[in-house]
Amino acid sequence: MSSTNQSPFYQRAEQEYQEAKTDEERLACLEIMMKEVPKHKSSENMRKNLTNRYKKLKMSLAKQKSSGKGTQIGIKKADMQCVLTGFPNTGKSTIFQTLTGQEAKISPHEFTTFEPQLGTFNFEDAQIQIIDIPSFPNHDKSLVNSTDTLLLTIDNLDQIKKSEAYAYRTKAKIILIFNKEDLLSDTEKRKIEANLKSKFKNYDYIFFSQHPTKIQTQELKQKIFETFPIIRVYTKEPKKEPSKEPMILKKGSTFKDAAEKVRKGMSEKIKRSRIWGPSSKFGGQSIGLMHILKDKDVIEFIAK
Repeated sequence: MSSTNQSPFYQRAEQEYQEAKTDEERLACLEIMMKEVPKHKSSENMRKNLTNRYKKLKMSLAKQKSSGKGTQIGIKKADMQCVLTGFPNTGKSTIFQTLTGQEAKISPHEFTTFEPQLGTFNFEDAQIQIIDIPSFPNHDKSLVNSTDTLLLTIDNLDQIKKSEAYAYRTKAKIILIFNKEDLLSDTEKRKIEANLKSKFKNYDYIFFSQHPTKIQTQELKQKIFETFPIIRVYTKEPKKEPSKEPMILKKGSTFKDAAEKVRKGMSEKIKRSRIWGPSSKFGGQSIGLMHILKDKDVIEFIAK
């Protein structure tokens, strides 16, 4: 399918669709392409084509699940990924539901989660992937060891030491979510906080309620977001507003890195480029390929 005059997000999704190894990954790419395709008459056939492919793929996945066959679990890692686990009955599934808005299977019995449940949530234009996995000791070791950020739900201090036996190989940044804050007295909370600061200095932590407020939920999202060494860079076309969805890049990335993320080889075709934002000396500054970008920069370029 031709991607001429499509947005950078469409082009990237189209490229990832071609490289996808599972139907779940292809479905996610099609969702982005359907969202980004222009809504004018000349794109009508393209929209129909995408919609038909999406419906067929979704039906195929539904049949696989109903037959019990399914596809092998293969979760493509996003730019920002966190894994949620912990101990049984510490409110893990409730936290997943609070962050994503997706329904989570909740039960008073142990080991409610039987397989990874994938979701996303938004924080200041950034999409963060979250995977709810079975509780210790039935957790998915490969996901715990490979993720960027590990969220551990606990409701007592003893569980922190116990969790180290299961997560000792991970290089992820760990956030302890001390759940059921509303069941603690002020004195109990102060004692727990003092212990966390003195004995578990390598971990970040947050207290969370069984019935969290919007402010508390935003605080958790921000804490998760701040663990990722990334920057958000917005693209724009000449005489148009910047894109609403940022490109996610590693800290220290250059303009060349941004161009290559739009499409491989794009940096070799740049004719002119300008920038607005924290890394610019003034709005609309002309820049070269090796210009180092900062969070919330806006870039504009014209290809040859």
